[in-house]
Amino acid sequence: MKLTTTLKFFLAVIALLALICLIFPKNGIPLGGSNADPADSTADNHASLRFPTLHQVLVREKQKDIDSIISARPARDLTGALDTAIDSYQTLFCSHQRFWVPDDDVAFFDRFFASAEQAAARKQRVRIVHYGDSQIEMDRISSRIRERLQQVFGGGGPGMLPLRQPVPTITFNQNASGNIVGQSTWGDSTFVHNGNYGPMLRSWHFSGTASLSLSASKSQYATERVSHFSSLRILYNNRPGPLSVSATDRKSGAKVEASTSTPGIGLLSLQFDSATTSARLTFNGNADIYGIAVDDGYGIAVDNVGMRSVSGHQFRKVPLNQLAESYSLLDIGMIIMQFGGNSVPYLRSDKAIETYCRQIGQQIDHVRAACPQATIVFIGPSDMSTTVGGRLATYPKLPNVVSSLRDTALQHGAAFWSIFDAMGGQQSMIAWNSKGLAGSDYVHFTPKGAVIMGDTFSDALLAFYRLYTLRQHLTPQQFTTLWSQATKSAQQ
Repeated sequence: MKLTTTLKFFLAVIALLALICLIFPKNGIPLGGSNADPADSTADNHASLRFPTLHQVLVREKQKDIDSIISARPARDLTGALDTAIDSYQTLFCSHQRFWVPDDDVAFFDRFFASAEQAAARKQRVRIVHYGDSQIEMDRISSRIRERLQQVFGGGGPGMLPLRQPVPTITFNQNASGNIVGQSTWGDSTFVHNGNYGPMLRSWHFSGTASLSLSASKSQYATERVSHFSSLRILYNNRPGPLSVSATDRKSGAKVEASTSTPGIGLLSLQFDSATTSARLTFNGNADIYGIAVDDGYGIAVDNVGMRSVSGHQFRKVPLNQLAESYSLLDIGMIIMQFGGNSVPYLRSDKAIETYCRQIGQQIDHVRAACPQATIVFIGPSDMSTTVGGRLATYPKLPNVVSSLRDTALQHGAAFWSIFDAMGGQQSMIAWNSKGLAGSDYVHFTPKGAVIMGDTFSDALLAFYRLYTLRQHLTPQQFTTLWSQATKSAQQ
């Protein structure tokens, strides 16, 4: 075949494909006898034959610029001038990285901040329980929130850990042995589902003897604060009979013990004279272990409760009285609920979104009833990419899910923070992936990306704290006047 003939053939093929691009229906051709409207990209069970438009073929989509987002983490000292009030207002209410709080109440976090400030002086700990799906697994995001808040309010250690950790974390190593059976509201079908779960929404039953080794991780994400602990508090549900726990400091050989014969939910406290990085615990008895609070010093403790593949429906599986009794023993100051990502691929209609959000509202109400003293924060899902029209793009209904979850949280008295908006909104996950900050699944952050998200959340929360500090130095009338001026200036 002559070269000119071959060239004409390829040109003809290109011309034919270009013609198809021009005339092919934009929304595709329905397949399989579906009666769904091809224009409705959210219709369930809708399959269609699609072809890219000429514009999609010829024009490369510009990647979203996120440099300003991932680098814009201010650390200003807001101490009382009008300019600082304006900065605070812009951070709190005009930024994509802002918190949404019920009724725009600037005092929403006051109770939490007051407790956090007083914790060290009163020799107390204020716990933050961070529940979430696999986006926070391995102590990602939580570890950075823990580090940032402990820098401000004091505290140390990795927080509350399960007796057996199904997924290793980046901050702490643990290994359990003995006759141990898991009980969980989610996960592996071999788990026993009997309603006896505790505040981690799972527990571990042992009979006879069990042991647990704890040691600080050597990961680059395991900071000095999280690597040391001096206090071990075991939250349990004891069966009739004696329950004893002993802990040995592997560095010094020091040993501490505690025991009880009282059945039901309780707390056994073990305290070393000095902090260590490694210990071995031995359990004897017949009990359910709800969690082991591994802390150091006084101040803030942050517990990571990662639950792979869940959508946030597990809280009501824990009996209210059981959850309330457990929370009351742990000095809970804040509860973070981070869910939605696992439901996004299946929420293809407004009705489905409405149903999901109604269920989430019920979960928030259950948690609030169990822990009325806690400040509740709901974190919505990140941007997530799927194939739309042959290209990676944000799930079509994801922005609707985020806004609906925000409305639900506010209606049920919880604050709302949007990872989706904080990371740049639609199409941002693709940009995060290109910079090594998100994985190849275009759903999860890498450890580096998780650090940025943890910092961004902490910045937004600490902006409220700076405002709280500012308000302590002003009379209500002075603050109202200053804030009114800041509001007008910031909105101009």
